[in-house]
Amino acid sequence: MAKKEKDGIFKVFTLIAVVSIVVAGVVVAWPAYRTGEGLKRKNAELAARIEERKREISELRENMQRYKTDSGFVERLARQERRVYPGELVFVFDE
Repeated sequence: MAKKEKDGIFKVFTLIAVVSIVVAGVVVAWPAYRTGEGLKRKNAELAARIEERKREISELRENMQRYKTDSGFVERLARQERRVYPGELVFVFDE
């Protein structure tokens, strides 16, 4: 009977040790897992911002090309900013 009791106690302590190791591993690994998830989310946000900036750069390059080639475009922008040709008389009506 003493052998069976020793085997039973040994099994219980082994089970407790294994459970303790698993719990300790989870407790140690959880912050690293959360940090990794946060970094993945931040990476996705940065990738979206990069794509937005690339789109803006593309639009600016198109506008630069239009400044060089399209005089009507330049004149429209100048008129929006209330620019006039020298000697031109303009009436501006504010709403």
